[in-house]
Amino acid sequence: MTNKISFKKDSIYFQYDVSDIERAKKFYNETFGFEIAWEGGTEVGWCELALPVNGAKLGLNLKREGDITPGSGTLTFDVTNLDATKSYLESKDVKTTEITDIPEMVSYFDCYDSEGNRIQIVSEPRVKS
Repeated sequence: MTNKISFKKDSIYFQYDVSDIERAKKFYNETFGFEIAWEGGTEVGWCELALPVNGAKLGLNLKREGDITPGSGTLTFDVTNLDATKSYLESKDVKTTEITDIPEMVSYFDCYDSEGNRIQIVSEPRVKS
């Protein structure tokens, strides 16, 4: 069977929600030696750390309200065509959310595996401004 999703080569993220992004960055940098690959600051609430696998990153997502559930996370795939991927997954009866566009930054939607675990599908921003 041919894969119908066009993944970007060497680009996979795993994401954790954190209540203190500075503390989390320090922990992963000092404890595991993960270097910061991209940082949006507290205003954006997102930081990426390079993992020791080519192209793999750990995303730290600042959760501003509510409790953090330890051990929870989101597997994130970066794809070349967000709309085609969403259509493909829906054709396989995979539950998906609406696409969220953050201009000049990212476009994404969530889907769920057979056990109800969230998977996020991201791409280059569809909205340029």
